[in-house]
Amino acid sequence: GPLFGIICGFLCVFVLNRINNELKIEITITFGMTYFIFYIADAALGISAVLSLISMGLYMAKHKYCISTNVQLSMAGAWEIITFVVNILIFTISGLILAHSFVGIQTNLTSRDIGIALVLYLLIHVSRALIVGVLYPVITWSGMPLNRKECVIFAWSGLRGRTATILVLLIYLDSEIDSATRERFLFHISLIVLFTLIINGASSKFLVKMLGLHKGTPESQSVLLQALKHMRSQTSRQINNMKEDINFANVDWKILNNYLPEKLLEELDEERDTNIHQKLCVTPTQTHDDLSLESISIYSDPLQNQHYSDQISIDSIYQFDLDSLPNDQYILQPFIEQINNSDLDFECHEMNMRNEIIKRFLTAMSVDYEKQWYLGMIRRRTLRILIETIEEAKAKLSLKRHWQLLVEHFCMPLWLQCFVKFHKIKYLNIITEKLLFNHLILTIELALAFHSAKSRLENMLTKFPEFANIDNYIINNVLNEAKMLRVRASLVLHDLQHSYKKCWTIEMTKRCAQMLLKYESVAIVQLYETGMLNENEYTHILKLIQKKLFHLEHCYFMGVPKIHLNQEQDSPFDNLSLFVNLTEDEKVYFKELLETRHRWFQPGEILLRKGYMTTEAYLIIRGIVECSEDLLTCYRSGHIIGIDALFDKSSSVSNRTYRAESSIVEAYTIDESILNMFLSNVKMTRLIYNEIALHMLINMYQQPIHLLNYAQIKVLLDEYAIFYQNEIDHDLMTIQLKRNERLFLLVGTVQREDDDYFMDGPQLVTVNQLTSFYCSLDKLCIAYTWTLENEQECLQIVRSFTTSFRLSDSSQAKANTTMIYPSYSGYTTEFTPQYHSLIQVARSAALMSNIELIPMEITDLYHEKT
Repeated sequence: GPLFGIICGFLCVFVLNRINNELKIEITITFGMTYFIFYIADAALGISAVLSLISMGLYMAKHKYCISTNVQLSMAGAWEIITFVVNILIFTISGLILAHSFVGIQTNLTSRDIGIALVLYLLIHVSRALIVGVLYPVITWSGMPLNRKECVIFAWSGLRGRTATILVLLIYLDSEIDSATRERFLFHISLIVLFTLIINGASSKFLVKMLGLHKGTPESQSVLLQALKHMRSQTSRQINNMKEDINFANVDWKILNNYLPEKLLEELDEERDTNIHQKLCVTPTQTHDDLSLESISIYSDPLQNQHYSDQISIDSIYQFDLDSLPNDQYILQPFIEQINNSDLDFECHEMNMRNEIIKRFLTAMSVDYEKQWYLGMIRRRTLRILIETIEEAKAKLSLKRHWQLLVEHFCMPLWLQCFVKFHKIKYLNIITEKLLFNHLILTIELALAFHSAKSRLENMLTKFPEFANIDNYIINNVLNEAKMLRVRASLVLHDLQHSYKKCWTIEMTKRCAQMLLKYESVAIVQLYETGMLNENEYTHILKLIQKKLFHLEHCYFMGVPKIHLNQEQDSPFDNLSLFVNLTEDEKVYFKELLETRHRWFQPGEILLRKGYMTTEAYLIIRGIVECSEDLLTCYRSGHIIGIDALFDKSSSVSNRTYRAESSIVEAYTIDESILNMFLSNVKMTRLIYNEIALHMLINMYQQPIHLLNYAQIKVLLDEYAIFYQNEIDHDLMTIQLKRNERLFLLVGTVQREDDDYFMDGPQLVTVNQLTSFYCSLDKLCIAYTWTLENEQECLQIVRSFTTSFRLSDSSQAKANTTMIYPSYSGYTTEFTPQYHSLIQVARSAALMSNIELIPMEITDLYHEKT
C-alpha cells in the first residue's frame, strides 16, 4: 500500500511540476489521482487503499511546491471544502449504520460491548503514554525536545478518528467478514471516536491552560514583548501623523481607542489568561489607557473648544511616544522580565534565548526563500532543498547546520561520480556534461539563495530595532556567525563565477530575463489601470509573460537555453597561470600528461592529512581547499597543496590537513617526477619555487612573519622579494643584505662572509648590519631576500585567498563596490504573498527596491589571477 502510494505521488508531482498556473487542471489532477489511487488499490490490487492514500499525501506534502504559485491558495480552499464535505459524509454514514445496528431487528451487540469500549478507550491512552515514553529518547535525538508537560499533551491529544472511521467502514462493508465481527468493530471504533471527540477534544484546551503551555517559554515571551513594543511605537507614530492631518479632524478618538492595540492586548490577555498588557504598562500606577481616556475626556469634543481652528490641535488626544520617554526604571518599566537566578539558571536561559533567536532567524530565512521562488529567482526543486535544510537546521537550532546541509547538496550524486569516471567514452561524456551542468546550476542557485538571505538578520534589526533589546550579546554573537557563513557563501559563489563561466553566464542570463519579465508585467498592469489596454489584451499578454517565466524555470529539464556566448567554456588547463607562458607544444604535452591524473574531490573530502606520508601533491584546477589548522586561509586554482612536503626529501610528512570544504574540487596529482619536470622548465621554475617557499614560510616559520597572512606572503614573494638561484657547478653567487633585511634560504647551503658560519636551508634569518653570503658551488641554492619595509607594505594589502571581510553600511557598499550578481533583497512588507492574484503579484515587482544587484562585500577576493 505505502509503496503504491509513493509511486503515484511521484507521478503526480512529476506532472504538476510541468503545469504552470492552471487552476482547474491542477485541482482536477489532485482530486482525480486521489479517487484513482483509492479505487485501484482497493478494488484492483487488493492492498490498503487508506495507507496508499496517506503515503501519497505525505509524499506530495514534502513536494508541496509542485503546485503553482497562483494556484496554492485556491487549491487549499478547494480541498478544505472537499475535506469538510467528506468529514460530514463519513460521520453521517457511520452514524446511520451504527443506528441501524442498534435499532435493527437482529443485532449482535449487548450492553457488555459498551463496557468493552470504555476499557479499550482507557487502554488506548495507556498505550499512547507508553509509546511516548519509549520513543521519547528517539524524539529528543531527532531534534524535537519535549518536556514533561508537552509529553502529557502529546499522549492525551490523539487523532479524533477520521482515519479510524474510514478503516472501520471498509471492514463493515466487507462481506467476507461475518456480521457479528463487523458490527462489533464498527460499534467499538465509533464509541472510541465519540469519546475522544467529547472528552479529549473538549478538555485539551483546558489541559493546555492548566499546564501553562499557552503562555510559551520565557524566551519566546521576551521576543513577543519586544514585538508588541514595536507595534505599540509604530501605532503611536501613526496616530500622531493622523492627528496632524486635517482630514481626520472629525474623528471620534474615544471610539477609536477601543480598536487600538492596547484594547486588543487586554482582550487577548483575558482570553488566554496571560498578563502581556500588564508587562507593557508604562508606569506602575497609571497605564497608557488611563492617560488616553483622561486626555480623550478633555478633548473629545473639539467644537466646544474656544481655540479650535481648522487645523486640528496635536493635543486633541494624548498618545504615549515610547521613544521619547527617558530610560528610567522608575518611570519606564523594563520590557523583559528580570530573570531570577534561583528559578532559572542564567546559562540555561542564555542558551534558550540564543536558540529562540536562531529559530526565528531561520524562520525569516525560509520566508525569504519562498519570496525568491515567488519572484522567479529559484526553481521549485531548489526551494524544496532550501526548506528541507531549514527545517532540519531549526530542529538542531543551528545556523551552521543549515549551511552544512546545503554543502552536502553541493556534492555530486554517486551516479554522477560514476559517470565522470567514464568520461573517455564519447556518448557517456555528452550525458555526463549535461548532468554536471544541471548539478552546477543547482549549486549556483543554492549558494545564491543562501547569500541573498544573508542580511535577513540585519534587516530584522533595521526594521525592528527593539529586537536588539532582548540580549545584545546574543544578538551580536548570532550576527557574527551569520556573517561568517555569508563569507563562505561569497567564496563559493566567486569561485563558481570564475571556474564555471558558462554555467554562471547562463544562470545570470536567466535571472536577468526573469527580472525583465517581472518588470514588463508591472508595466502591463499600469497600462491596464490607465485604460490603455482592455481586459482581453491585458489577460493575454500576462499569460504570455507567465509562459515565458515558466519556460525559464524549467529550461534545464527541457534543454539548455540557446544563448549566444562570445566565449565558450575555457578548458580548466588553460586557466592555470602556471602554464600561461609556455609554448603551444609544451602546453599540449603537459595537458596530455596531466589529463590522466585528473581527480575530483567532493565537499568534506580530505586531500592530505596531517602527519601522513605525502607521495603526491595536488595542483588545484577548480574549487576551494581549506586548511583545518588555519580556517582563515583558502586555496584555489593554480596552487599546489602538499608541494612543500613533496619537495623536502628529509621529511615527506604533511604539515597540515587539507580538505575540500565547501565546493567541488578538481585537481591534478603531482608526483616527484612531474615536479622535477616543472622545475627543469625555465618558464615555470620561479613560479614553482615561489609556491614551495610560500608553503614553507606558512608551515615552518610562523614567527617572526606571523603578522602576514597567506595572501600577503604570496604578494611578498611574487612582487617584492628578490629571487636567487645558483645551479650546481655554476659561478659563485653572492647575496648581499642590508640592515633590516631578511634572507630565506629555501634549499642549499650559504656561508657568511669573513667567518666560518654556514647555514643550510630551509631557514629564515634577519640581519641588523651589512652582510654578504656566498652560495655553495656543489649544491643547488635557492634563496629570497626582502626588507622589513616590504613586509609593512604587504600588511596594508588585502588580497585574495583570505576570508577577512569588512563591515560597512549597505548603502555605502552599493555605491562603492562592484555589482557581481542579481538577487532579491526586499522586506516582508514589500512583498505580495503567493495567494494574491496575478495583478497583485505583478505589483510586488513594481518596487525597484525588491530587485537589486547585491554587491560582493569582499570585492578583492580572488581578483588576482594566479
